[in-house]
Amino acid sequence: MVQPDPDPKPAEAGDPEPVADTEAAARVEAGPEPTAEPKAVTDAADEDDGDEEEAEPKPDPEKARSAVERLMWTSTWLCVLVGVFLLTGIFQADEGWDGLAWLSAVVAILGLLALIAAYAGCALNRITLRTKIVGPVDLFQVSTLVVAVVAICGLLIPTNNSAALAILLPWAVTYWLHGLTKAPTT
Repeated sequence: MVQPDPDPKPAEAGDPEPVADTEAAARVEAGPEPTAEPKAVTDAADEDDGDEEEAEPKPDPEKARSAVERLMWTSTWLCVLVGVFLLTGIFQADEGWDGLAWLSAVVAILGLLALIAAYAGCALNRITLRTKIVGPVDLFQVSTLVVAVVAICGLLIPTNNSAALAILLPWAVTYWLHGLTKAPTT
């Protein structure tokens, strides 16, 4: 952008004021002048806008269902991997375990099996995350409770805690999927 000189040189007595330079600077600051387009050009531009609107991709419900199924299978396999990591940590532990550690290990494995079954059922379209289990409680809320129990029990096992905390990743995916759909109003 052209900016005027902050310290203009004083004009000599015989020089007229440079009007052309001032008008040109004002035009540059104001931006380009609108030009009148012929009617044919305007109509063609309107037709192009209509084509652009038609060219926008429309949501495909089949693709959406397919994406949800893939993400549910991802959550299922992530739970399987968490179970494998947890079992590997259990089998590699060489220190003495107390009764609480063994109880926690059993509860964590059972909880992981329940999560794997629930997520696989959602991936197979047998149930959804919004399926009511007991009263107003849906599958997602129950799975959140199971994830909390598995994480706490996994932390009580005297092995590496990263396997127990890894259960939060598949839960985060299902949390996102649960938030994509609106709850049915009754």
